[in-house]
Amino acid sequence: MNELFHRLKIRMLLATKPVVFFEALNQLDWYQQTLQDWVKQNNFSANSKILEIGCATGILSRYISDSDHDLTGVDISESMIEAAQKNNPEISFHVADVNKLPFETESFDSVISASLLNIVSDRERALTEMVRVCKSGGTISILVPLVGFNDIKLNALKSLLQTTGFSFEALRTWHKLAPKMTVSEVSTLFEKLGLKTKKPETYLNGMVFSLTAIKGEAD
Repeated sequence: MNELFHRLKIRMLLATKPVVFFEALNQLDWYQQTLQDWVKQNNFSANSKILEIGCATGILSRYISDSDHDLTGVDISESMIEAAQKNNPEISFHVADVNKLPFETESFDSVISASLLNIVSDRERALTEMVRVCKSGGTISILVPLVGFNDIKLNALKSLLQTTGFSFEALRTWHKLAPKMTVSEVSTLFEKLGLKTKKPETYLNGMVFSLTAIKGEAD
């Protein structure tokens, strides 16, 4: 009954108050740790100029900014950006569509995006725009749910994390509702755009993965 209550609460928040849900999600230890591990594994150079696409309410944005990087966050949702800017007045946020980013070509040292490439209608177009605004020699890194993660693995992850209530139902919702991708799908998109990919990394016992690519130097 407790799980059903939280499941229905999450569905209601997603439908009516997504900002409230994402603010709560970003406070969960397992979610914060996953995103922070992803950022750490990117090993950004000191004072890097980083663009986060799909920044939601800006929790990860603040973590990156506090790590002495010049962070710019964008999201297509005006309400998300309003919350992000209110919570982090020192960071630059913009309402923007990944398919038409309001930045000059080669503006950022790195471009990152979590749980976005898997939900856009035209993945190649979105990734092309990410590459455009990234400097030559810079990196583009995405994080998305991984094909093959199933309910058995979810229950094992639940035990490993010792998570219950809202926290587990948020984890379950991500697993159940978010479209999943394979490493091959992402690497093929990167390679089609002439990018050199690094070794993929997995998180949450294989529930999600990240793939980072290097944009070649201009001829």
